[in-house]
Amino acid sequence: MSVQTKPTDLAAIIKSLKGYLLEKGNRIERGPSYEGQGKTPASVAEIVRRYEGRGYTKYMQVGTPPVYAMLGRSHQEVHIFQPQDPKVREWLEDDQKALNDPAMRQYLLQASGMSESELQAARKPQIFRVAEVDDVFVITNEDAPPERHHL
Repeated sequence: MSVQTKPTDLAAIIKSLKGYLLEKGNRIERGPSYEGQGKTPASVAEIVRRYEGRGYTKYMQVGTPPVYAMLGRSHQEVHIFQPQDPKVREWLEDDQKALNDPAMRQYLLQASGMSESELQAARKPQIFRVAEVDDVFVITNEDAPPERHHL
């Protein structure tokens, strides 16, 4: 399924995705960086084809050419995107910057017209790992381990 979008649709999708990723209880961590993996420059469409070849189902693809796609297999979800915001791109590319930085979290919320009070608590907290593949970013999920309570 491919979704054709207008700029307002893309903004709504990005807002929804940010709200989902930033739900209370979720964490964002860095995954590995994969440079030079292909013979042609990577694009969202190319990475989507790679995941489809591994048995993932494409649920959504946004933009022409695509700038965002969501795929899934079993309980695993994959978000593939090229950030349109230069500040977000810089934050993701800088290995020295903390992905759970409160200032960046606030920036992401404000840029989408959301506030911390609007965010829900995650039904099932997750860890989202962000990896870069030749200028395209891939976010995968895994269930967060239960918090340990120390006595």
